[in-house]
Amino acid sequence: MTRAVIESVINEFLDSTTPEVLAISGRWGVGKTYTLQNLFNEYSREGSLTRYAYVSAFGAKSIGELRSMILIKSRRFPVQRDKMGQVVEGAEHVFSKGRGMAFWKAITAASEKIPYGGKQITVLLETVAASLVSKTIICIDDIERLGSGIEMDELMGLVSELKTESQCKVILLFNEEMLGERAQHYERASEKVIDKKLAFVTTPTEAVELGLPANTPLRDYAVPCIEKLGICNIRTVQRIANGLRTIHSVIPDCSSAVKKQTAIAVTVFAGALYETGIGFPTTEEVKIYNWYSTAMGVSKDTIEEEWREKLHGCGFLSCDEFDAEVLTVLRNGYAHGSELVKYARALDEVDDRARLDGIFEGVWKTFHYRIDGTAQELMRAFVNAVEVAATVITPLNLNSTVRLLRDLGFSAEADGVVDRYVALNSGRPGLFKIDDSAFGKDIDDEYLKRRFAEVLTEEEGPLDLAAAMELMIEENSWNNRIETALLKATEDDFIALLKDSQGAAMRTLIDRTYRAAEYRGAITAPIAVTMTAALDKIASESDLNGIRISRWRQ
Repeated sequence: MTRAVIESVINEFLDSTTPEVLAISGRWGVGKTYTLQNLFNEYSREGSLTRYAYVSAFGAKSIGELRSMILIKSRRFPVQRDKMGQVVEGAEHVFSKGRGMAFWKAITAASEKIPYGGKQITVLLETVAASLVSKTIICIDDIERLGSGIEMDELMGLVSELKTESQCKVILLFNEEMLGERAQHYERASEKVIDKKLAFVTTPTEAVELGLPANTPLRDYAVPCIEKLGICNIRTVQRIANGLRTIHSVIPDCSSAVKKQTAIAVTVFAGALYETGIGFPTTEEVKIYNWYSTAMGVSKDTIEEEWREKLHGCGFLSCDEFDAEVLTVLRNGYAHGSELVKYARALDEVDDRARLDGIFEGVWKTFHYRIDGTAQELMRAFVNAVEVAATVITPLNLNSTVRLLRDLGFSAEADGVVDRYVALNSGRPGLFKIDDSAFGKDIDDEYLKRRFAEVLTEEEGPLDLAAAMELMIEENSWNNRIETALLKATEDDFIALLKDSQGAAMRTLIDRTYRAAEYRGAITAPIAVTMTAALDKIASESDLNGIRISRWRQ
């Protein structure tokens, strides 16, 4: 149902003085309250009831309290405005006339003596509210959030009373999906009480019109993504707008490619943060999503195919460090202290990024979406793509490419691709620090990991055994440089380290060394062999050490 039809139904309801009940249901954030209040404020026809009240049932403790709220919130309808178009009449003005004048004076006098909501005022309001509310358009919002002191049957009883005895028109606003245990009571009572039902649905285009102002930075990049992802929640779209403003404020001069990536990341992660109710993948699922791994069939994510297609459709192929930083900013609500500028500059250091991304992605599309061609042709296409686009390929996506080449029987070519990638990205040592990356655990090609470790060793120098153990124990770290240091260590190296680490730390060192030997099976198993040989040598030095070592091994 289009917004125009929805507004037409509501206006038709307001045009009549016939007592009736209209139930409007829709998910949170689709604009139910916003639309209704706008229609109330803009209504200018004749023939309607002459008063209206808008109240929220959120947290209401009793039916009496709800009655009092309706009375206090009542005002003239249509809304009275001054020459500037501003509302000039509130509840106090309405009460100061006619039969409400005495009651209003009583309220104002009492309110000067006791706090609002005190027992005396509550009793006073609840006593007279029922008789003073009549022939009024009443909107009761948030009925799915009723306080624990009100049963659904009681609320529907009040609605029936307002309709039949007070000659009122009542509009109920709620999210039917969130009624919970009250849903059955609502369905049972609604058959007798409710005259019309309206399902309030907002399209992504309408959500954009209401939630994403025309002057929002990067709007043109974000709109297609919002529509492809099917985000209809106006509040989520408003959060996207806020995120775009926040991030654009710290990287206003970045390239168009980075701006586009920013808009896509903001939209996708806003969906992951606030739209899981419609099945949107979680932030953790999105962070490990990789279109290239999915195309190869080795993806570790649990995202449904429908959402994979939507993510791919809006241009989100994988999550890099810049995207992950965007998520952090969205969670925090501010960009101060973030590393957005650093990551944006790194992305912009690569010339012609969008074209190069397209070359690499194009080869993967050949694999994923076609059934012609040979494995040899595909291998050559990947080799050429890496040669041209190595500077824009992430280590994780390189890993997927290399894995596919090996599966196709081209291991030598896979090694060559890794070597060319390393050569073409020389001077960018940070790129090879995969163990410090959130995505490092997903990189599993052994040759790739070894070559990256060699680059870091050349850049930063090898670790000695003591430095490697300190990183492993004190910082709970593990990477290829640490692994290499432990594998290269001799039994004499371990003996020297143990003698330099006497005290409580020595037992920790031994335990962590044996645990490290189990990290990667046969590859790291020699570490345990070397440590055992070192302990055997220490045990042979004296009977005392022999007893000590035997007890440590128990």
